[in-house]
Order: sequence, then C-alpha cells, then structure tokens
Amino acid sequence: MKSRFVLSFLLLFVFSQTIYAQKEIPSNEDDYLKQAKTEAGFVFTMAETGSGFGAFFALPFGSIFHAGVALDGFFIRDSKQIEYVDYYGYMRSINDINDVYIFDIMITLKRRLFAEDMHDSFRPFITGGFGPVYGMNFPKVDRLPNQEEFSFGGFVGAGADISVDKKFFISVRAQYRLLPFTKPLGETSNHSMFELRFELGKRF
Repeated sequence: MKSRFVLSFLLLFVFSQTIYAQKEIPSNEDDYLKQAKTEAGFVFTMAETGSGFGAFFALPFGSIFHAGVALDGFFIRDSKQIEYVDYYGYMRSINDINDVYIFDIMITLKRRLFAEDMHDSFRPFITGGFGPVYGMNFPKVDRLPNQEEFSFGGFVGAGADISVDKKFFISVRAQYRLLPFTKPLGETSNHSMFELRFELGKRF
C-alpha cells in the first residue's frame, strides 16, 4: 500500500513538471509572480464512508507552487449502517456498531496548472501530501473494547480554486486518501477512500 502511494506521488510530480515544461512564463513576470499568495481556510469533506471537517494553511513557493499543512478529522460509518428518520422526526440508525474517528496532519504540496493561460480567478491544480494519522473507535456494543491506532497516510488529488473576490475563494477537488492501519480499527484496518473536498479560503 505504501509503495503504491509513493508511486502515485512520483507520477503526480513528473506529470506536473511535464506540463510546466511545455509552457513559457509570460513577459510580464512581475504580475505573474504576484498571483501566488498565502492561503488559509476551512474544509468540508464528503467521502465514501463518512464525512469530515478541517483547516489548511499554505505558503507560496515560487510562482505556481504552494506548500503547507492541512488538519482533517473524519467520522467513519459502518459499511452496513443505515440511517433514517422515524415517524416522530427523530434520526435512527440500523447496524450502527462502531464509532470511528480519524484525524490526520498532512504536509501538502499544490501545483497550479495553466497559470499563464487562465485568468487568476480560476486556478486548476494538482496536489498531494503525507503525514501522521491517529484513529480511535468507541464501539456501541459493550463487549467490544475501545481502540486507538497510529499510522502514516497521504493523498493525491486535483481540483480548482475559484475566486469570489480579490481575497476570498472557494475550492472543489476530488482526491484519494490513503489511511492504512496495521491493526483493525472498527470494521477494517484500511480506511482509504475517495473524497470530494470543499474549501472556503482567503488569500493574503
């Protein structure tokens, strides 16, 4: 699993350099460099097996790169869990056995694509990252013990930043997050997932 992540990250980097090699920085380089700004904001994530919230902070690294850190927390549902609203309007769950929470801190790298061809209000990018992961489970069945696990994970993804005004932007990206553990945490030891990530950020 770790070798697959390293290979994916290397391919992402090589792909980004190939695209960059085919483009030329425009003559108005001073204006071009001003497009890279410090970014920070909040995150909401919808994933295959749950949902999450987080925050991020990134510094410009050259004209088209950002390097930073992202903190995320996820609530993971059981695969057979079904939620519904009963006759009285209360939320109910069936097959709700585990109560899994996963937190990670990722060192991130984002590369903007086609910066010299597109207006600064629309900024497509590719991104990746890696870092430590902490997971815990509080089963709702008394006979099952509480669990906690530490591991390392990562992600690769692509998306676009869309400016709302000169300072604020929204971002939408699709990515695959690797969350492997050495021992089972809830139903499984591998909580890797595809996710759709929404960000509300500020450039300053």
